[in-house]
Amino acid sequence: MPLDQSLTTDVHETIIILPGGNIHAQGLLHEGPQPPEALIDGVCRPLRAAAARQGRPIRLSIGHPDGRVEHHRIAVDGTTHPDPIPTAETAATDPVWSQGIPEDTGLLAPVRAAHRAGHWRAAQQAALRATQHLAAQHGRDHPYAAMGVELRAHFSLMNQDHTTGTLLSTEAAVGIHRLGGPPAQYRHHLANAVAAWLHSSRDIRPGGPGFAVAHALIRITPNDQAVLAALLRRLTKDRA
Repeated sequence: MPLDQSLTTDVHETIIILPGGNIHAQGLLHEGPQPPEALIDGVCRPLRAAAARQGRPIRLSIGHPDGRVEHHRIAVDGTTHPDPIPTAETAATDPVWSQGIPEDTGLLAPVRAAHRAGHWRAAQQAALRATQHLAAQHGRDHPYAAMGVELRAHFSLMNQDHTTGTLLSTEAAVGIHRLGGPPAQYRHHLANAVAAWLHSSRDIRPGGPGFAVAHALIRITPNDQAVLAALLRRLTKDRA
């Protein structure tokens, strides 16, 4: 199940340098005799062209095997420059995040009924229907849509559907972060994503949930070096 691109797509690209020198970018594993710098340059060539074509810069964050993250900005002229490390979140949060999904929609009643009965699969399905309705009514870039993904992630984890829970928790974290939601909220979902992946079959395919979580860590919590380093070691170890 791919991440919902409407919630996660922006002009911020992330690249992972794996232990051993290979890199992972845009859902693909790039291997070769070249050093990581040459592999990264190959990935960045189309990004430089895109920045010029679109007339806007592209943020680029690169995660290293030790968990360190370096930040760059690809300018519209194709040059790459160091970018200041993102500061701690200080912007005011829209009150809509504390209001939650409106009760008058009636969307939460089926979810709560399934929850009370302990029918987690039914709760997953009800949360999916609620999310689809909210996205159709308010747009997929509205906080309500992200809240629906949160519900889906929660009940996937309650149903011990760890792989789906990993994907949806990652999607919720990235979406809330991009839409300016509460930092504690997206950090919570990101932690759930890491834990869920560790409890899953640990899918390490290049397009799988393990790498999706790693890229989300680089994007959202670039200073949590220990968590990222441990996850990259696990991704590499499981591939061996």
